[in-house]
Amino acid sequence: MKNTFKWPKEIYVYWLVEFIHGIELIGAVLLIFFKDWGGLNQAHTQMLQSWFTLWIFILEIPTGVYGDVYGKKKSVITGLLLHTLGIVVYTIAPNIWLFLLGEFIFALGVAFISGAQEAWIYDTTKRLGIEKRYRDVSITGSNLHMIGMIVASLIYIPLSRYFSVDNLFRLGIVPNVLSIILFTLFIEGTDSQNGLKPDYIGIVKKGMAAITKNVNLKRLTVFVAVVATASYFVIWLYQEALRVSNTPEPEWGVYRTVLLISQIILVRILGKIFKKSKRFAYFVITLLVSIGFLIGGISQSNIGLIVLLVLSGGIGLQVNTILSKEINEEIDSEQRATVLSFIGMLKRLMLTVFNPVIGYLVDLKGVYVAFIILGLFTLLALWFKPKIKLK
Repeated sequence: MKNTFKWPKEIYVYWLVEFIHGIELIGAVLLIFFKDWGGLNQAHTQMLQSWFTLWIFILEIPTGVYGDVYGKKKSVITGLLLHTLGIVVYTIAPNIWLFLLGEFIFALGVAFISGAQEAWIYDTTKRLGIEKRYRDVSITGSNLHMIGMIVASLIYIPLSRYFSVDNLFRLGIVPNVLSIILFTLFIEGTDSQNGLKPDYIGIVKKGMAAITKNVNLKRLTVFVAVVATASYFVIWLYQEALRVSNTPEPEWGVYRTVLLISQIILVRILGKIFKKSKRFAYFVITLLVSIGFLIGGISQSNIGLIVLLVLSGGIGLQVNTILSKEINEEIDSEQRATVLSFIGMLKRLMLTVFNPVIGYLVDLKGVYVAFIILGLFTLLALWFKPKIKLK
């Protein structure tokens, strides 16, 4: 008889949290919320996101240190609480000052979660003796989050008949609260260092040294930052492309579903390619993400947009998940959250710069020109692909 592997209950709870947290309706109403309810154009919307990413850039280090000193579990729960508060503040009224405050709270929440959650997964699989299955745990969690988002896309159409766009936004409080309860009651935190005073400067120096002294980690960091930065704009621009093509809003959910399903399927395929040939996988990631943008921009059609959603979105938006094992293998456990936060910092800094640029580019030249520029920018990642030692 074959020994059937059984996942620990803690992993199942984590997967459930990912699924529930994915059922936020925020993503389904982003452009409608900002443009119709908030009264913002594309440039203003991206400027607001630049404000958001700037604060994450500023907050990545202190929140990463918090995770390393007090525990990744506490850091994740704090982030979820702040995310919930951000939804409340954001939907008080369509006021730019409330939007700025809401984005700051969102940024603080994301900063608490970004490095800590990935570090928690890796440390937990190590503690449970299933470190070799880390990629499976991470990818399954990401896929379940995507499935939750698909559910949100599907229920958006019937709910939109009964709820205004701001109330649909507020419904995001429900999955956040459920995620907080589950993470608090059923997830074990094994890395808390209660009683120790946080040596911020010391931990930060160690985190910086880990990246600067490790050539492969440095190249991985830049590679991920370039691909992730370009792909980030898929989320913000595909709805603008649908608006330009006069696609009826009820059909937008179909395109979002294509984007989400593509991420679920392609993250598995790329994971298998990495197991066979890492050298080849880096080329595949870069070229397919770039080609998707170029086809979407040059064709100026909804068919081209679907190709963009599948390739640039399906692969690019999951580059963190695809490469998380490679990155974590280069980092010591006690510095993990801090170093991962440093990596997040570079991505946020690039987004802080690119958000207003892309926003104004869309308003001045159109969304399709922006797609072409992003496709060319993605090719820069080839210069920073990690060096793979041949066995």
